[in-house]
Amino acid sequence: MTHPGSDVQPGQQPEGAWTPPQGAPQAQPEKKSGAKKWASIAGGAAVVLVGGAYSLTGGFGLGDPKVGDCVKMTSDTDFDVVDCGAAEAEYKVVGIDKDEMTYPDFQDAVAADSVCADFQTWEVALWIGDVETDPGTIYCSEPA
Repeated sequence: MTHPGSDVQPGQQPEGAWTPPQGAPQAQPEKKSGAKKWASIAGGAAVVLVGGAYSLTGGFGLGDPKVGDCVKMTSDTDFDVVDCGAAEAEYKVVGIDKDEMTYPDFQDAVAADSVCADFQTWEVALWIGDVETDPGTIYCSEPA
């Protein structure tokens, strides 16, 4: 038994085989240079690092008030840190309650006057959290 093309001599193509036209350039797969390869890896790593830092710091920690910071309310459960000398400053944080609680529990605790007991000068308790059903942080504040 013979196989098709078995009578083809070295350097010859079997009959009916496709051959590129003479003089046509052969397409070569594009290879990434070392610099391009490292740039894409570094870019991917930078995205992961920035995303991780953002998530670990709560948006780079820029919106999280500390004792002594002033805030302005942006909604019932959200506020921004502002300069204490600014006209928009509404409250100054005098302490952070040690207990975290959901927003409904926070409302009940405020009604029962059982939040911010460790801070004598507080007048307003502010709650901040991602979801009202998850525990949030209570900031004990006074008017700015």
